[in-house]
Amino acid sequence: MKVEKLSELGGVSVEGVDLSAARSTGEDRVLMALLDEHGLVVFRDQKLTKRQLVEAGGPFGGAMLNKPTVAPDPEALGISVLSTRGADGDMMPDDPDRIMGKIEWHSDQGYLVQPNRGKILYAVQAPPEGGMTGFIDGQLTYNGLPQDLREQVEGLHVIQSWAHSVPYQGVDRDLRRNDDAELHANKFADVVYPVVYPHPVTGVKVLNCPPLWAAGFLELSGPAGEALLARLEAHITQPQFQYWHQYRTGDAVLWDNWRFLHGASGTPGRHVRTLWSMSINPGPLLGMTTEEAALRQAAA
Repeated sequence: MKVEKLSELGGVSVEGVDLSAARSTGEDRVLMALLDEHGLVVFRDQKLTKRQLVEAGGPFGGAMLNKPTVAPDPEALGISVLSTRGADGDMMPDDPDRIMGKIEWHSDQGYLVQPNRGKILYAVQAPPEGGMTGFIDGQLTYNGLPQDLREQVEGLHVIQSWAHSVPYQGVDRDLRRNDDAELHANKFADVVYPVVYPHPVTGVKVLNCPPLWAAGFLELSGPAGEALLARLEAHITQPQFQYWHQYRTGDAVLWDNWRFLHGASGTPGRHVRTLWSMSINPGPLLGMTTEEAALRQAAA
């Protein structure tokens, strides 16, 4: 196994590991330790079927078989197809220069109180340009907080809202159609997360304020809350914290969703980009419902 740094922002690339093959318990523990330490692991030169990709998620917590916004793949439960030609390969952009599938910075399933542990994206067909996935490490953004901003956000809770995200998701995301039910604003109720929380495994503090979901703060509303949210999002999304992964066909990119935000650069319509996506089962509750949050506020 050869392990190298991906960038100065962290993450590692791994060569010499075949995710389609059986591994020993010791080998799986090494891979899990890499995820816990680095939070972002790229396995190079993989050749996987959909079922093998599901099996590859086993050591990291197992594949999430029932994802609330994605129809199950007929070939393998737990897999969804993300493609500039649509999941069935039957959709074409009306403009070859149009950027398809651009997505704002977000945590996976941040509209639920119990988000998935992580995700693997497997590059079936990588485009020659564009089509990148970006990553922002919440440990780095927390460590980089100016002292006054750190003091302001400690103890606050961010309201994470599916309805807030709908205008930013757009109808081009992976060429889904306008009437896609997942774009309905009332599909999920708002939830509440700590702006800063200890990672459930490592205990290291993570800054959590995903721009796609963040609608405001539970404890601070009005102009003051809006100004603080704008400042916090500007800090998190600084270029110095962003790593953009340019896929090679055969890359399997695994990341820790409790630690990293991710986004998509989008792909020019003239190119084909096809990824298979597999979410890893959730662990502990990181968020709470707005009703639970209100009860806690009343009791405080």
